[in-house]
Amino acid sequence: MDKAVLKKIACVGLLAFAAVFSGCGSEHKVAVIDYQKIESQSPKIKAIQKEITDKDKEISARLAEDSKKGLSDEEMQKKVQSAQQERMIFIQSKQKQIESMIQSHCSSIAKEKNLGIVMNKMAVPSGAVDITDEVLAKMDGGSSKAASSATK
Repeated sequence: MDKAVLKKIACVGLLAFAAVFSGCGSEHKVAVIDYQKIESQSPKIKAIQKEITDKDKEISARLAEDSKKGLSDEEMQKKVQSAQQERMIFIQSKQKQIESMIQSHCSSIAKEKNLGIVMNKMAVPSGAVDITDEVLAKMDGGSSKAASSATK
C-alpha cells in the first residue's frame, strides 16, 4: 500500500512539474481586464444598464395597470409570469451585448499587443498585463494609444 501511495505522489509531482515548466519559454503573455471597472466607467455600458432599468419600469407599470383592470388571480399570474420571462430575456440579451462588446475590444487589443490570453483580473493574482483602460478607451471611442501611454 505504501508503494501505491508513493507512486501516486510521484505521478502528481511529475504532472505538477510538467505543468509548471510547460509554460516556460512561451511567447504568449497573459492580459487581464477589470470587468467591474469597465462596467462602472463605460458610458456605453451605463446606457445599456439604463435600458434595462427603463424596461423594468415599463414592465412594472404595465403590470400595475393590469392589476387595476380587475383580472382574475389566474390571469394576473399569467401576466406576471409572462412579464418575468420578457424581463429575463431582455436582460440576457443585453448582458450578451455587453459581453460581446468587451470581448471584441479585448481581442483586438490582444492582437495588437501580441497577447495570448485575456482573463478576468480577479482570476490572475499578478504578473499579467492590465488592458482595462485600453478596452475602455476603445469602447467609448477614445484612442487606444492614449490609454496605453497612460498605463505605462
